[in-house]
Amino acid sequence: MKVLIIGAGSVGIGVGASLKCSNVDVDFITSTFERKLAIQNAGIARKGMFGNVSIAAGQVGVYDEYAKLPKDAYDYVIIATKTTANLEVATKLSEAEACMKDNGVIVFMQNGMGYETPFLEFFHESSLYHSRVITGFKREVPNESTITAHQAPILIGSIYGGDLEVVRPLAEAINKSGLPAQVDEDISIALWDKFIYNTTLNPLGAILDMSYGELAANDYAHSMLDVLIEETFSVIRAANCRTYWANADEYRDELFNKLIPVTGEHRSSTLQDIKKNKKTEIETMTGSLLAIASQCNVAVPVHTMVYSLIKAMEERF
Repeated sequence: MKVLIIGAGSVGIGVGASLKCSNVDVDFITSTFERKLAIQNAGIARKGMFGNVSIAAGQVGVYDEYAKLPKDAYDYVIIATKTTANLEVATKLSEAEACMKDNGVIVFMQNGMGYETPFLEFFHESSLYHSRVITGFKREVPNESTITAHQAPILIGSIYGGDLEVVRPLAEAINKSGLPAQVDEDISIALWDKFIYNTTLNPLGAILDMSYGELAANDYAHSMLDVLIEETFSVIRAANCRTYWANADEYRDELFNKLIPVTGEHRSSTLQDIKKNKKTEIETMTGSLLAIASQCNVAVPVHTMVYSLIKAMEERF
């Protein structure tokens, strides 16, 4: 098995180290010279929960140009970039499609919904697989990723009815490293699970500069979370989508009594991006929710306000 990981951020490094620990050949492609140099000179590492994994220099490949990728090499291409880069990544990968084996597939490990759209312009839906990752990865140095929080196994599946046996070896390799992972027969429900979580906590944490635990403990922030959840479930009902929870109250109980207690120290990726003066993934998170709400004629005023505030913050850089 050979895997190409596009994006050497916290998720990419963490998953790459896990795969290499399971004797999978792993290559990265990154446009960041600092990360390329760090991987070449010092290898990669996964730290924190589930134990430490260190991969020595020279044990993983790293490229800075798609044209340099080997031909007919990869069984899986994992997309672990920010969703803001997806159009560029889809275009460049299509131009270098010969790097994939004939039966090679693409696996998204990203936030939000609708991020696969640019890839559908170049790749058949049968080659696209999604994952739900609700493990918290943090990267403090270019070539190391630390797992700071974990709620449930990484789930990999297809929203297009693709054959799950195709991605089972990938899930098993990640799981073998100690990082829980498995295939899922109905990944769309799992994606909504993460989507609700992200659109509730992620942007509000960035606006208020709070961890998830701080949001839940603050009375005013807590009340906003309540409204965001209610609005989201109004959209879910109108769109006839399925989730693990029958209603907003069930989800609130899950969020405040089970999910946040194990991820309370986590600070959202949106907040981390804002701190670095980087564009966020708000379009594929709250922006996607607003699009679904508009299609269903459902008013979501608090989500709309949160979206606008993040966009206003982004205009500063």
